[in-house]
Amino acid sequence: MPEFQVLAAFGHRVKQALKKIFQKPKKWPQGYLVVFPRTWAEGTARKPHETFSIDVGDYTDSLEPIPVKVSEYDEEKLPTTAPGRYLIGQKLAPGPVHVAIRGKHLALCAGHHALVCRLGLEGSILVMTRSDYEEVTSVCVPGNNPNKSKAARLRSFLVPERFVEPGARLKDEDFKVNILAAVVMETHAIVVIDYSRIAQIHVVSSARKFEKADLRPGSEMWRDRLWAKWGGAPDWVYETDAALASLDEWHASVLSSEQRTPILDVLNTSDSFASGLGQHMASDLLFELAVHPDMPSFDLCADAALYARFRNHLPNFMRTFVSASYLERCGLAANSSNPFIFNEHSHNNFIRGFVKVYRKAKVHVPANLYNSYQSQGLLDPDHIIGTPYLQPWDPAGYTYKVAPVRFLPDKNNNRYTIICAQPPETWESAHTQEAPFDDVSNAGFSSTLGPASFVEVLRNKLDPEEIARLRQGKRGRPRKPQRTGNRGRPKNPLTLKVKRRIEAIPLSLPRYTSTVDEKENEPPESDEGEALEPQPRYRTRSTRSRYPL
Repeated sequence: MPEFQVLAAFGHRVKQALKKIFQKPKKWPQGYLVVFPRTWAEGTARKPHETFSIDVGDYTDSLEPIPVKVSEYDEEKLPTTAPGRYLIGQKLAPGPVHVAIRGKHLALCAGHHALVCRLGLEGSILVMTRSDYEEVTSVCVPGNNPNKSKAARLRSFLVPERFVEPGARLKDEDFKVNILAAVVMETHAIVVIDYSRIAQIHVVSSARKFEKADLRPGSEMWRDRLWAKWGGAPDWVYETDAALASLDEWHASVLSSEQRTPILDVLNTSDSFASGLGQHMASDLLFELAVHPDMPSFDLCADAALYARFRNHLPNFMRTFVSASYLERCGLAANSSNPFIFNEHSHNNFIRGFVKVYRKAKVHVPANLYNSYQSQGLLDPDHIIGTPYLQPWDPAGYTYKVAPVRFLPDKNNNRYTIICAQPPETWESAHTQEAPFDDVSNAGFSSTLGPASFVEVLRNKLDPEEIARLRQGKRGRPRKPQRTGNRGRPKNPLTLKVKRRIEAIPLSLPRYTSTVDEKENEPPESDEGEALEPQPRYRTRSTRSRYPL
């Protein structure tokens, strides 16, 4: 599931797009909600899945009474008696478009409705022009499910070929996308896309139109309805005080119950205090604190100094992903009119600058942090964690040190750490079996981490082999003409500009003609009878005149 750092980038892109739209008419963008039940997953008898849910609240159909024609494919998924039928059967009134984030959830409001998204594994948010949106959603086809009857029910939208970039890897199958819902404005649209159809959407309807104040932390809508479907702890960026209080409650409960769940597993629990964190952010957080992923919760909470450091660092760590540096490097839209373009610049910035140890083969450790690891003996494979370290060690004298990352596989939450020391025997859930793994940078065309790596846009990632096939001509500058052996440069053909200058020169120019005897032009003789040096024909050698002296 996309973690807070990905949703922060999505939210920033939406806000930037809304501000850009606002610039011209100086009127905040108005939009309305559109849902596409034809693309929603059905689940199975063994694994039921709920893609769509709704909170009607005080909303009534009479607020938007104008009926509209319903697609036969949407009719099958959301019949007349189904809750939320009014979302496809009536013309929804537009209203101001706003976006908000809380933990791993993102909300878009427009008119009487707010769309709350839980993006699952491959869900993403794209902003495109209204014309592109209408072109993409104009044709729906059966999905890619191997079961033909199920593929006919799980529809996808066929993306026109013009959205496939030249040089992208060629594929035999058509380019399809699953758009679950969208907020449509006059000139643009914000769409929710999910390749795997695992994402979930929850619509909150209201008798009055949503306003920006409804999406502010602490408002009645924020507190009681907007995030009620999936709950979750307070957000570490927008509800910091409440999040710290939630952390302190967890701390007290751990000490009273002597809970020994590994701290990494706690950080990956959806109903814990760690709102917005997942495997990536949890692994990097523990790396920055020099804490082993398998450390029991009780051991962390019982150490007052360690818990204080954990408590102080967590909100600062989360604010990294709303900083100007992060949003400018990873949260901006690609400089292209193609909404499905792969933003390689953003992706590289994210992997190189904002992923520390998670799925990385090595990490640049700041010198002070590296010294902290050394002073505790965490880099000594013969040392036992938690015992005094008495061996001598050399402080890192550089700004950083490169350290290899160890991969400890787990069926739920894999461990990534640079700690080599042995866990004590009291850590019953500790992992000691190390395994090889591939660096995330070598994933190629597979979706990985960050706000730029999703299946729909990776379709347009440039393929070196395809580029080589399309390349015409030869590399480099044109070859110079062969040398002739003559002095000087080869004569270039006259350009049109030079030809015109020559044509502008008068044909009859005053010319010098000699009127004296040729003998007078002979060099004069000196008194001794020797010939003198010839005098210059012109006034000076540096500024020659056309006429002689």
